[in-house]
Amino acid sequence: MNIVPLVLNNQKEAKEIMLSLGATPAGAKILAPKGVFKSFKIEGIKSWEANILKQHLLSLGSDAAIERDALVKDIETGVLLFGSINQLNNLCGKLKDQTKRLRLLSKQLAKSLDNVQKTSYLYKARDKRLRINKPIICGIVNITKDSFSGDGLLKEAGVSVGKLEKLVLDKVSRMFKSGAKIIDFGAESSRPFSKRISSQEEIKRIVPVLKAVRKRFKKLIISIDTHKPKVAKAVIEEGADVINDITALKNNQMASLLKKHNLGCILMHMQGNPENMQVNPSYNRVSEEIGSFFQERLDYCQGEGIGRERIFIDPGIGFGKLKEHNLDIINNLYQFKKFGVPIFLGLSRKSFLGDIIKKSPAGRLGATIAAELVALNQGANVLRVHDVKETNEAIKVFSQLLKK
Repeated sequence: MNIVPLVLNNQKEAKEIMLSLGATPAGAKILAPKGVFKSFKIEGIKSWEANILKQHLLSLGSDAAIERDALVKDIETGVLLFGSINQLNNLCGKLKDQTKRLRLLSKQLAKSLDNVQKTSYLYKARDKRLRINKPIICGIVNITKDSFSGDGLLKEAGVSVGKLEKLVLDKVSRMFKSGAKIIDFGAESSRPFSKRISSQEEIKRIVPVLKAVRKRFKKLIISIDTHKPKVAKAVIEEGADVINDITALKNNQMASLLKKHNLGCILMHMQGNPENMQVNPSYNRVSEEIGSFFQERLDYCQGEGIGRERIFIDPGIGFGKLKEHNLDIINNLYQFKKFGVPIFLGLSRKSFLGDIIKKSPAGRLGATIAAELVALNQGANVLRVHDVKETNEAIKVFSQLLKK
C-alpha cells in the first residue's frame, strides 16, 4: 500500500490522474470538478446572508468561515467560502432562489469560478489574433535616452536616425527569433521621477522606427507604450496593434481611438504619475485595491465598446509601489484571474529586485527570472522582458515541469 499526496490545480490535472488509475473518460469528466478545490473571500454582505451561504455549503458537504458575531447579530461582515468546484457550482444554483442580492452574488460567483479556471484566451488586436494557452513573451524596446534599465537605444544611436533604425531592427529580429510574440516600444521613459516629453518629440522618436519595423515584420504584434492621444493616433496610422497605457485609458480620446481601429490595449495600474509615484506610496490592501481599480476600468471599457478580448490587465509593478507592495501583488496575482482577461506583467530588472539582491539593473537577470516564474505560477500570462532568450529558456523548463 502506498499513499501519495497530490495538489490538483485544475480539472485537467484531475482527469489525467483519474485516467492513469483506470477511470473511464466519462467517469473522469464527472469526477474532476469534485477533486479540485477553490476558495473565495466575500466582503460587504449582511450577517444573515453569510449564514445562508454557510448553511447551503454545509448541506453540500463543505463549509464557510464567518466571524463569531455574524451568528447572532445583524451586521455587515465577510465570509470565506471553500469547496470543490462541484460544490461551489451547486451553491450558485441554490442561491438563484434567494433574494435579489444573493441572486446577484450567485451570478458573480459563478462567473469568477469560471474565470479562475480559464487556461486559454484569444487576444485580438486589429487584424492579429493571439492564442494564449501558455506563457507569452513581450520584448521591450526603449527608444529613449533615460531608461531605468540602461538599454535606451536613443542614447546609443545618438542623433543618427539610420543607426537608430538599424539598432531597433536588429534587436527586434533577435527578440522575435528568440520567442517574443509581442514587441512593446516606448519613446518616453516612465521610470520614477522621470520628466515628460512633448507629444511631438515622442512622435518624432517612435514613428520612423515603427515604419521600419512594420515594413519588415508584417505579422508581429506591435505595442506602443504611450498615454497620449496624439501619439496613439500617429502610431495607429503606421500600423501599431496595441496601446500600452500606463494611465489605463483615463483620457477618453484613447478609448475612442481604440474602438475606432479595433486595437488591443494594456490597462495598467499606477498610483500617482512617474514624477511622484514613488513618493510615499500607500495602500491598505494593495492587491484588493488594484482589483477594484481593474473592475472600474473594465466596466469603463465595456461602456466604451472595447471588448475584453482586446484587453490585458497589468498591476503595474514598481509604479507607485514599494518593495512590500510588489511582493504582495506577485503573491496574489491569482486574484486578478477573476476578471477573465490575460494578466500582463513587467518585472524585468525592476528596482525592488535590486533592493533584494543589491545589484544594478544590468545584474538582475537571475532575480528577474526567479520572480517571473513565481508570477507565472500565480497566474501571469504575458511577461514584458528585456532578456527574451533567457526568459524563453526558463519558461520552457517551467512549462515542462508544471505541464503548462
